[in-house]
Amino acid sequence: MCRSAPGITQCLDVFKELKNPYYIGDNVALTQTCGWLDAWTAQPSAYAVAAQQTSDIVAAVNFARENHLRLVTKGGGHSYLGTSNAPDSLMVWTRAMNRSTLHDAFVGRDCEGHQVPTHAATIEPGAIWFQAYNDVTTKAGRYVQGGGCATVGVVGLVLGGGFGSYSKNFGTAAASLLEAEVVTADGAVRIANACTNPDLFWALRGGGGGTFGIVTRVTLRTHELPKFFGFAAMTIRASSDTAFRRLLERFVSFYAESLHNRHWGEIVNVKPNNILDVQMSFQGLDNGQANGLWQPFLKWIDDGGRDFTFTTPPRIVAIPAQQRWDADFIRSRAPAAIVADDRPGAPNSNIFWSANLSEAGHFIYAYSSVWLPETLLRKELRTRLVDTLVSAARHSTVELHFQKGLAGGAEEAIGAARATSSNPAVTEAFALAIVGSEGPPAFPGLSGHEPAMRSARENAGHVAKARQELARVAPDGASYVAESDYFLTDWQRSYWGSNYSKLLAIKKKYDPDGLFFVRHGVGSEDWSDDGFTRAT
Repeated sequence: MCRSAPGITQCLDVFKELKNPYYIGDNVALTQTCGWLDAWTAQPSAYAVAAQQTSDIVAAVNFARENHLRLVTKGGGHSYLGTSNAPDSLMVWTRAMNRSTLHDAFVGRDCEGHQVPTHAATIEPGAIWFQAYNDVTTKAGRYVQGGGCATVGVVGLVLGGGFGSYSKNFGTAAASLLEAEVVTADGAVRIANACTNPDLFWALRGGGGGTFGIVTRVTLRTHELPKFFGFAAMTIRASSDTAFRRLLERFVSFYAESLHNRHWGEIVNVKPNNILDVQMSFQGLDNGQANGLWQPFLKWIDDGGRDFTFTTPPRIVAIPAQQRWDADFIRSRAPAAIVADDRPGAPNSNIFWSANLSEAGHFIYAYSSVWLPETLLRKELRTRLVDTLVSAARHSTVELHFQKGLAGGAEEAIGAARATSSNPAVTEAFALAIVGSEGPPAFPGLSGHEPAMRSARENAGHVAKARQELARVAPDGASYVAESDYFLTDWQRSYWGSNYSKLLAIKKKYDPDGLFFVRHGVGSEDWSDDGFTRAT
């Protein structure tokens, strides 16, 4: 309809609501990313099964297998790489399956006598993290390791590995998985845990979504809630290139000596025009402890005189942990931090972070990530790291996601991640470095709503140059599967490293005919790029 009459009221309303992730999630034809320059454009499936229960998914899988259909699964629909949609496909849409159940003493099936009962939450595949946090933390006073962008689907994040603000302490979402129910390619409903189908269980813990079957529920370990969660935010502009280099040298040393531990995560942006933007989170510290840690760095900035300016003043705040995702509490304390679902009758709890607004319905121009090894924080290598960040930031903003590298974190979190199928590089990295560029919702060929192609290509070029600079300190190119470059050529090694061969064997065991296809997913090298033709 919008392609033939893009100016009608209904189409204008759609583009307005494409900045609302709840609207996108509730529409079977839409995904949270509209597309990627020269890569893919969101296209609705020809047919969809709006699953209400596991038996609906079994029926869809059997029908697709028997009729040789291209199959797509969509829960949260947050795939940057376009895996939540495909033209001429049958979609299994799990949005309506969003219930959760809490357990005080969970033991996996057939694990009695082998597993210590533990607190856990069973969550269906249509749930997003704001719903999970509301049930587990706000209402029940526990913590479950999930995503920072809280409109991401629970199951998709777990299957891809999954990081949140506090991963350095609580580990990856994949490592929290205790049990999954999954419909495999033969239409069987299987339980996967440490005692039943342990190979499938291992594959589901980081092997990627949509590859080994359709997960109908996950049971995740929950943790004792710390007293406080908090954040540290500030933006600093350096007056010259020389001052900027000094600023980065000081921050890298400060991070390595004071923040490289289980308490701290989230993002520091190294930006063009000599800007350092800090948006970090912490757990397990009170307000005085967190502020005390930052005082030496803040004093150093103040002592720098005209070399440095706080364009956004420092703010370091701890809040009661149980209110971290409490919509009413956030509205009363920091209303600017959230955006509400603006549809009539939308639940009061339908909120999302203002910081994620740019991602709602975005069109990606370019995107790339690489894990930075912890060795770069050694005193003798910090100058090399700083040189690289300075050079990269001349081209594009470099986002340092500290919570997406587990090095420096809790030993139990690192050990648990090693038992998953995620790339082992995550346990040796102190941060995931991301460079990317995006624009507002857009669709190539849709008059009045097309991407700004000249700007898009210019920005993509800047991202490519920044990524080349980062390769100087991370030449092996290990990357997080959910946030990575669409155009990777060595994706098997980049995503899974030494785990790939084992993952491929498990894929062939449970899905020998390749019913579940995800581009650059395990086993996808056996198919054409669109998944419709088997490679010869």
